[in-house]
Amino acid sequence: MRTIRGAYRGSMWGVLALLFLAGAAGLFVFRDTAPLRDSPLADILATALGASAVGLALYQTGITVRAERSDTARHLTDFKNQVDRRLMAAPRGYFPGSDNVIPVGFKDSADPGTTVSDPLGDYFTSARCEDRLVVLGGPGSGKTVAATQLMAHLMDVWKDGDPVPVRIPLSTWNTELTLVDWLSGYLKESGLVRSKAVARRLLEDRHVLPILDGLDEMDPPGVPPSKTRALKALRRLNREYDGRTGRAPLVVVCRRDRYNALKSKERLEHATVVTLQRLSSDQQLAFLGRSCRDETGQWLPEWRRLAEALTWTGTPRGLARVLDTPWRMALLTTAYTERDEDDYRPLRQPDALLAMPLDAVPDHLLGLYTHAAASTYNRQPGAGRRRDPAKVEEWLTTLAGHLRDDHRPDGSDDGAPRARDEVVSDTDLVLHRLWRMERDSGMRYTELALLILPFVLSITLAEWLGVTPWESLPYAQLLAVVGLLFVLQAVLPVALESTGRQPVPRHLDWRLLGQPKLIGLNVMYVIGWVLFLTDRGLSPSLFALVLVGNVLSFVTSQAVWSTGDHPQATLTDPRDPLRAELRYAFFWAAVTSLWVGSLIAQWTESVLGFAYGAVLTVLPAFTVAARAWRRYVLFKYAAGRRLPAGLGGFLDWCVEAGIMRVEGFAYQFRHRELQEWLAARARPAPGHSG
Repeated sequence: MRTIRGAYRGSMWGVLALLFLAGAAGLFVFRDTAPLRDSPLADILATALGASAVGLALYQTGITVRAERSDTARHLTDFKNQVDRRLMAAPRGYFPGSDNVIPVGFKDSADPGTTVSDPLGDYFTSARCEDRLVVLGGPGSGKTVAATQLMAHLMDVWKDGDPVPVRIPLSTWNTELTLVDWLSGYLKESGLVRSKAVARRLLEDRHVLPILDGLDEMDPPGVPPSKTRALKALRRLNREYDGRTGRAPLVVVCRRDRYNALKSKERLEHATVVTLQRLSSDQQLAFLGRSCRDETGQWLPEWRRLAEALTWTGTPRGLARVLDTPWRMALLTTAYTERDEDDYRPLRQPDALLAMPLDAVPDHLLGLYTHAAASTYNRQPGAGRRRDPAKVEEWLTTLAGHLRDDHRPDGSDDGAPRARDEVVSDTDLVLHRLWRMERDSGMRYTELALLILPFVLSITLAEWLGVTPWESLPYAQLLAVVGLLFVLQAVLPVALESTGRQPVPRHLDWRLLGQPKLIGLNVMYVIGWVLFLTDRGLSPSLFALVLVGNVLSFVTSQAVWSTGDHPQATLTDPRDPLRAELRYAFFWAAVTSLWVGSLIAQWTESVLGFAYGAVLTVLPAFTVAARAWRRYVLFKYAAGRRLPAGLGGFLDWCVEAGIMRVEGFAYQFRHRELQEWLAARARPAPGHSG
């Protein structure tokens, strides 16, 4: 309120300055006319008014600047509070829970002979590190956990003037958009700021520290570095994100092998590069000790031999070399702490790994992980519905196979996304895009029939009820023939083509109506309809209903907003886009029927026109409006028993069990190695080689 009052006061002083300036200009122009001719008072008064105008303008500028500074400070405070809330809910461990983190060491590329054991946050804020940091690591080395911990540390030591750290997944960046455009859209859609304008101001003033995670996940495996989106991303980071006094601070997280392949063509300039190191023996044993020791601190019998094998000095060897990442240790503890449901004894003996070929250990652990995680979660009190671990693995294998087979962007022959395309990584399971799994099963023709059926049913129902306003139209049969030809020649081909494109869920965002230009437009629209209906001779009640029907439909059409594959202030769950579109479709069907009913009521001068509109419009309008939801329902029907009936609930259950995770609107496997292991066991989709 203080900011608003300051801006209002500034505008008032500005108007007064303009009036004084206009008065001074008027005295100067008319000083040679009566009664001002030969009067020194005119020049004195014009000078005084001009000086006063300048003084008022300077005063107004000061008020405006102070108001803008206060406004920026308020936006920055709100932004930090939103980031704090988001950080509190972020997972900080390698599977559910935040107390199972291994403090991983790292090496600076400028001093590769020394391992830094300090927390990454302390290192980033020290003089040893530049404002730009690249965090590298091998598969499963804990890069995302390190990024989250870095963000948490920077938030703990944050003070006024520091940029606010935000971890942002890079996988959904369409590199045809500029970096600032994408970042401002992400911050707004994630609910961290109120508008893109606020986000852009915070970015321009360097109040945001982007922690860009997943440079290696922007492209599927096997794409040459020169054709990757990751290479375009690095080039944009180097050329577009400059500060007023140098390079703007940021952090990039990537797999070591991918970044090494890219840096021959482009690397992040003026950046410190650190590489997360493999686990030492002490780190491995400390991690195991949390769940594999008894109350006295002694190793449990089944873990004693494995702990002895992991105790080594110098260069790691044998099994210790295989289990030298946090992800592998998480696989180990999950697979071998599974207990029998009856007597609570361990189901497996971990010392069996000692007799196993080393190259078979990773596949062995991955083969046990899904079953063990599902069984362990089934026994927890808040797990809800119990699920068969074998079915869980079967369904996840199907989804992993889909991610393997389907990572082609829509609407582009050369595979390059367009500026308005949604971009989804090959690690992202987005519910309203899963229809592509069944795109070759004839689903597009089923969808076309589903689009036609509501119109046929509505017309049939109208005939049966005798609600047929078209009978009073002149040349009704001729109009029906022309309409049918138009449908066959124009509508059906367009509808069939649209069944092959990606539908983007839509929702209603009433905040859009607060824009001044829309307020003025809606006021003019209401006035126009009032003037138009005044001479129609309608009864007061019918006049009000027709006016409400037209105005409500017009206003609602301005609140329709497309939901991309990014978080949004009111949509924070992977299932929210489809839920929001379903609510939108119901509301839109009601509003459309009211609008059509108001037109028929105005034409027939009868309230029954609204009944006609409801019968003829509700079902077709709902079917047409629910584009992504309709496609998802057809996909579930085509998939049949290959996937669970409640797919969204199942994936949420997998997130709680530690098998999946959530990133924005997407579900992801807990680790890419698990996704690829499952995908290797899935049957290839039609048209793809195995």
